[in-house]
Amino acid sequence: MELMIVLVILGLMMSVAVLSIPRGDGKLESDAQQFAARTAALRDNAILQSRPMAVQVTPSGYSFLERRKGGWTVMEDKPFRTTNWSDGVSAETGETGPMLISFESTGLPSDQVELRLSYENMGRSIEISPMGDVKLAAGLGDAGRAP
Repeated sequence: MELMIVLVILGLMMSVAVLSIPRGDGKLESDAQQFAARTAALRDNAILQSRPMAVQVTPSGYSFLERRKGGWTVMEDKPFRTTNWSDGVSAETGETGPMLISFESTGLPSDQVELRLSYENMGRSIEISPMGDVKLAAGLGDAGRAP
């Protein structure tokens, strides 16, 4: 019974969160939320399968990788299929090539990461803490500066 109450409360909170998404930045917010949720699921999957896993981010999208036989292999099963950002959304990887964010079998990331997505004049950041927590940074901001 207590579990049902908790699930109802969580459902209501999710409904409020979805309804509070501003319309003008829907693509950016949707992409940021989807990336954060899928990356957190990847971290959990790394723990459950006791295998290092990673997400590779490019300006145009991202893909999920798993460590097999000494090398990285692209994952193609749902929910870990390669995904392109929505039209107009891009990732600022801060590097000349793709950004690789890996999680050990313990769920700990290779590094603390802040990934910035931009759309028109808006930006949204996703943070990965040293403990592996994946979250959206508070608020939206102009693409040229942190929120």
